[in-house]
Amino acid sequence: MSAFTATTPAPRPPSAEKTPLLLAIEEASLHAIAERVANLLEERCDDGFLDIDGAAAFLGGSTKKRIYHLVARGRIRAHKVGGRLLFDPAELRADVERGE
Repeated sequence: MSAFTATTPAPRPPSAEKTPLLLAIEEASLHAIAERVANLLEERCDDGFLDIDGAAAFLGGSTKKRIYHLVARGRIRAHKVGGRLLFDPAELRADVERGE
């Protein structure tokens, strides 16, 4: 069994001590929980398209100017819809990993 320690989320004054919560979780259950959380985070990460600001943030706080430059040079892929550039997070990730 693995031990998991968390603090209770009950509202307390800032000076109050937190009470530890101890749970005993079997190793297989702990791995199943970790895998489920990882899957949920991955699903949320690539949900929908990003606008230019979202792409800049996704790429570590780049500027809009830098994003436009990367698109113009073909370094990252973008989809033009109604005059707006939209970015698929999965494609951005692949473009960065490709590293051209």
